[in-house]
Amino acid sequence: MVTQESMLKAALPLFARFIVSNGLWTKHGVFEITLETVDRALPVVTRNKGLRLAEGAVGLLSPDLLQLTDPDTSAENLTFLLVQLPQHGQLYLRGIVLLQHNFTQWDVDSRNVTYRHSGGNSQNDRFTFMATDRTNQGFVVDGRVWEEPVPFTIQVEQLDKTAPQITLLRSPSQVGLLKNGCYGIYITSRVLMASNPDTEDHQIIFKILRGPLHGHLENTTTGEFIHEKFSQKDLNSKTILYIINPSLEVNSDIVEFQIMDPTGNSATPQILELKWSHIEWSQTEYEVCESVGMLPLEVTRRGYAMDSAFVGVKVNQVSAAIGKDFTVTPSKLIQFDPGMSTKMWNIAITYDGLEEDDEVFEVILNSPVNAVLGTKTKAAVKILDSKGGQCHPSYSKQSKPNTWEKDIWHPLHPGSSSPTTSGSLHLERRHPPSSKQLATTRGDSLQGFDSAAFSQRKLRTGMNGKAVRPSSVYRNRTDIIYNYHGIVSLKLEDDGAPPHRRKTKVSIISQPQKTVKVAELSGADEVESTTESHFPRQDQLPLFPKNCTMELKGLFHFEESIQKLYQCNGIAWKAWSPQTKEVEDKSCPVGWHLHSGYCHTWIPEQKGTWTMATRACREQHLGNLVTIFSRQHMQWLWDISGRKPFWIGLNDRVHAGHWEWIGGEPVTFTNWRRELPQHSKPGRNCVLVQRGGKWQTKNCMKGKPQNFMCSRKL
Repeated sequence: MVTQESMLKAALPLFARFIVSNGLWTKHGVFEITLETVDRALPVVTRNKGLRLAEGAVGLLSPDLLQLTDPDTSAENLTFLLVQLPQHGQLYLRGIVLLQHNFTQWDVDSRNVTYRHSGGNSQNDRFTFMATDRTNQGFVVDGRVWEEPVPFTIQVEQLDKTAPQITLLRSPSQVGLLKNGCYGIYITSRVLMASNPDTEDHQIIFKILRGPLHGHLENTTTGEFIHEKFSQKDLNSKTILYIINPSLEVNSDIVEFQIMDPTGNSATPQILELKWSHIEWSQTEYEVCESVGMLPLEVTRRGYAMDSAFVGVKVNQVSAAIGKDFTVTPSKLIQFDPGMSTKMWNIAITYDGLEEDDEVFEVILNSPVNAVLGTKTKAAVKILDSKGGQCHPSYSKQSKPNTWEKDIWHPLHPGSSSPTTSGSLHLERRHPPSSKQLATTRGDSLQGFDSAAFSQRKLRTGMNGKAVRPSSVYRNRTDIIYNYHGIVSLKLEDDGAPPHRRKTKVSIISQPQKTVKVAELSGADEVESTTESHFPRQDQLPLFPKNCTMELKGLFHFEESIQKLYQCNGIAWKAWSPQTKEVEDKSCPVGWHLHSGYCHTWIPEQKGTWTMATRACREQHLGNLVTIFSRQHMQWLWDISGRKPFWIGLNDRVHAGHWEWIGGEPVTFTNWRRELPQHSKPGRNCVLVQRGGKWQTKNCMKGKPQNFMCSRKL
């Protein structure tokens, strides 16, 4: 049986057999019919969706994207005739570059036609074609007959070649006391943030190149240590915590990292510096006479001090009783304002005149806020009985080194008041009495004391020849303190000492109409007040009449409330004693040199980038790249370097145009080669000292290796 479909597809011979008969004769015959097929249907473009692929990728021209149909033509004959070839890539047939300018629907159905983008700049591409069934002219597109080329579009998506960018990088310093008793610093999006328009936060990865040295990173959600990476989403969720190692006496740590996206784009490595401070007593044991009056206990904060911090105080009475033997301030919280490194906590010792046993009480630091407790958290105070007006400390403990740090105050026979005149006070410093009068042990502890010799001690003026007696004299285990009332214009000399014993002239800046107390301080009593002293302080702390500047260099200020003599060194007010210079010179390690309160060392055998130099100063020399405070300081460093270029700690890596020292010191002096750069060029965020000691911005991580200078605070 011949079907209509088969007749339409091909020309088939048809025949019919028949018999012709006249009743007598019959004859068989065949009737043949020949049909010729006629292709009257046009091919129809039913799909032309175009191709979408990434830059440089290969895409398949599948039947879902390109399809040609014809009811009376087979797929092998439905042909795409290419009029215009792609401009930014090539078509491939069975893996070979398409040489002839056509392919069939059967090739498409067999998934043999592909397009490969040539890469380079991302550009859209296309090719144009005409469809044919190899019989008729024209083809149908969207219900209309076309005889013009039709485009097949190729959309090329640009690859993400840009790495995520750091938008915020600060040094986290907010320390918290955790439930387990450890101290930690959260690393959040408030201090570290990166962004990329084409990347989600969970896909922005911070790859850890070098983990912290003095602690570890921890995921607060899982409790696991973080060794390799974390994401921006983790930072946003506040799940990254740095745990401080309490056994190490360090105040900073660093994490070196590199940000990446899923396509492998990575940015320049960066360093996240964590900073914190330790709070502790400056002295852990005191012995004081019952008649001392007010006893100030000094609390110190070392490390990063540009945030506010608090610490609680608890008193343990032991054998002394609050209200009977001593009185403390109602406040049980000590506050450190930004920039403040020392605070005094006063205790009033009660003098009852009764003979009684010595009493002891303890003062304990606890519950720090935004700081870590140091090792000296407990200070023990022993109150020595006056024994009828005479305070005689026991020296039996002298044989046990470091048992008590003596801080004993004794009233001596007062002298007469000096006449009051106006003007500044110029003093010549004197040594204590000779060794016959004052025998010493352990360097600065007094073993013998001749009160008669001191009661006769007086100062004579160099101007008018008048002898001036102190109104009162006190001594403790390290100091001898003379009280002179009024402000006197004098050149003072020790009346009982030979000329060769006379010491340095000093000028004192003091408030008028107040008692002037001149203390012979020892090196053991040295406390430095840096430029941090310019921040607000409590009354018991030094209140300098002026900030220390180069104009005041060499001048002195006596702070009566804490019995300290300070000298301006051009940068900061610093506690002074006759032995200050010798003590300071001996405080710097071998190969280090003292200037402006810092020890410096020149590193001639090493060269590197700024980042490498920073790391070497911290890890190998336990310091920072040098901070420069004044022109004299700069000239001194330039001479030490042999007038060779070297890296310094100034940088604006955190905020472009905001220059700061790596150690956190305020920028009080600059020496730019040209004017101050408001916006440094990309990558040029660090400073190199060059010809003539002038400063020039350089790339922190690239370029010619340079020498560097390390420093650390004395």
